Amino acid sequence: MNVATSLHQQGKYTEAEAMHKHTLQLKEKVLGKDHPDTLVSMNNLAESLRQQRKYAEAEAIHQRADLNSEHPQDRLDTTARKKTKSRT
Repeated sequence: MNVATSLHQQGKYTEAEAMHKHTLQLKEKVLGKDHPDTLVSMNNLAESLRQQRKYAEAEAIHQRADLNSEHPQDRLDTTARKKTKSRT
């Protein structure tokens, strides 16, 4: 995830998107679709898509994250964790 974030900050959005997609695929496979870390990766990918103005794709990923989240609190925790990780 740190590599993707670095690429994004350098304006290399296409490369960042690819890295976020790869990370998400791995987390879904290893951790499962409902794992909080997987949901964070979904949000990271959606943000990367949003920055590229790929709004429909970003919205679809956000909806997927919402559907995979079992409880509303999970979504809050995911958002909080995302903000914390992006500051490090």
